[in-house]
Amino acid sequence: MPDHAARPTVSRRTFGRLAGATAFTGTAAATTATAAHAASSTFRVATANLFYGLSDSEFLTDLRGVGKQADLIGLQEVQDRAPLIREWAADSGFQAWIPDDPWAKEVTVLARRSEFERLDQDAIFVCDTAGEGTPPPPRWIVWAKYRHLASGRTVVHVNTHANSNIEDNGLPNDLPRTRDAEGHFARIRKLATAKAEDSQVLVTGDLNVDYVADKRVRYAKFPYTVLEERQGNLPGLRSSYSRVGLPNRGTLGNRRVDYVYAWVRTPENRVMDLEDHSVLTGQKSDHNSLVARVRVTH
Repeated sequence: MPDHAARPTVSRRTFGRLAGATAFTGTAAATTATAAHAASSTFRVATANLFYGLSDSEFLTDLRGVGKQADLIGLQEVQDRAPLIREWAADSGFQAWIPDDPWAKEVTVLARRSEFERLDQDAIFVCDTAGEGTPPPPRWIVWAKYRHLASGRTVVHVNTHANSNIEDNGLPNDLPRTRDAEGHFARIRKLATAKAEDSQVLVTGDLNVDYVADKRVRYAKFPYTVLEERQGNLPGLRSSYSRVGLPNRGTLGNRRVDYVYAWVRTPENRVMDLEDHSVLTGQKSDHNSLVARVRVTH
């Protein structure tokens, strides 16, 4: 019989019982949802390329601005700023992981002491590109493992900076620096996958590939495909651009080349996700920092 052929009738008494049951179920569901939300907390993670050409006072102005907005910070282009960073961190309630290698220092990471306890850290050499023109500096991946104090979860923060001038409107420039960057993206993916076995994973960095153009072209060796594994399903890395949507401004002019990623698990196993982000304005650097809000269950 077709669905519309006969409409069942319900007595007023039965309807009242059903309404009461529905109201009770709705209240219980709302209570459950509230309890689930209460058993979680948020923190903020930033990626901040602070131009190496800034004066010390300009650099500190930008760093203070990011520090007011974020609890985990991935810095880029700060290879000569270690003394300033250490002093600022000590005065501002942050802990700094600054590697020994001069070029690994370029991608220092910071964590707010009241939010995170550092458990482990390392720096991984990626490449030292030669080729035509002025070659880019040696590239490193730096990571630190923390205990998030509010939730007890372990969180690995991976930070890096890829070679510049590797992408043109979503397409790769045919240069040695581009081929090294492609290997760099693959290394990030491999590290994030390994760390995700026993931790929540966040990745920050200036990747020098515009998200919008990359999503449109989907070149096989650029971040949209490699890092976000767009040929596969969750679990996997997802950028805040993919997870939250595009902010109303770029991070380098109108380009969105600075990223915050989270390792997002399937819904039944998910304990961490990106839920919002914003681009900071008014900075002295040529890049605008990107700050994402992360929710983690307890």
